[in-house]
Amino acid sequence: MKKFNFNKNSRKIALMLILSVAIIHIVQVVQAAVTAEPGSQEDPLVSQSYVDLKFQEMAKKLEEAEKRLEEIEKYGKFEALELTKGQVLIAGASAELILRGGKALAIGGEGGGLSDITSGTGADVNTDDEVPLNHLLLISRDDGRGLKVTSEKAWVLVKGPYTIE
Repeated sequence: MKKFNFNKNSRKIALMLILSVAIIHIVQVVQAAVTAEPGSQEDPLVSQSYVDLKFQEMAKKLEEAEKRLEEIEKYGKFEALELTKGQVLIAGASAELILRGGKALAIGGEGGGLSDITSGTGADVNTDDEVPLNHLLLISRDDGRGLKVTSEKAWVLVKGPYTIE
């Protein structure tokens, strides 16, 4: 069996090599801990403030989703309105109108009149034209389109954004 004979210089070199490897390893671990994003694979432990921040972000997204759902519920159904003579209903973009009773005149916008879906001809109901009963009218733009009631009372179904003047 052969004996290894370490002299003083060999021992110093071996010690320096071991210390160098240890220092390099420590530096890599510290660097990974400092640069790792909290909650990532490299740093699975997170602080309370990080968890609170994530909960706040989720709560905000949930609140926005609830608002959108309310709009969908509000604008997804027809609302029955009873209007009186002289009242003007101005509909927003993508609104739908159906005159169920009474009489009204159409109010067109810059881009044209009210699109009469029921007629099947593709014709618009233009400004000052009488609005036909039980016809589905589509408002394509938010440019002041709507209807003006000319009878004592009128009943209108509205789906989508609108204002009454």
